[in-house]
Amino acid sequence: MALVYLFLVLAAMVVLAGVLSRRRVRRTVEGDRPVVSDEVLRRILEEGSVESEEEEPLDEESIREAEDRFWDESWDEPEEEGWR
Repeated sequence: MALVYLFLVLAAMVVLAGVLSRRRVRRTVEGDRPVVSDEVLRRILEEGSVESEEEEPLDEESIREAEDRFWDESWDEPEEEGWR
């Protein structure tokens, strides 16, 4: 009988961990939770704070051209030998 309770407790812990993990990911994706890169984190640790600089707006035309160049490239077929 103790094994049944142990299994139920472990199953409940797994479910709870999944729910908490999903909630954390959802907050990050929706933008409620800030995402900090490694570089920014290092600057925070070294300097104590980080000031954000106003970035120039994205040049959508150059982004579109780069994407078009990327998709216009020819792609090599994968070698069949490597997938066995």
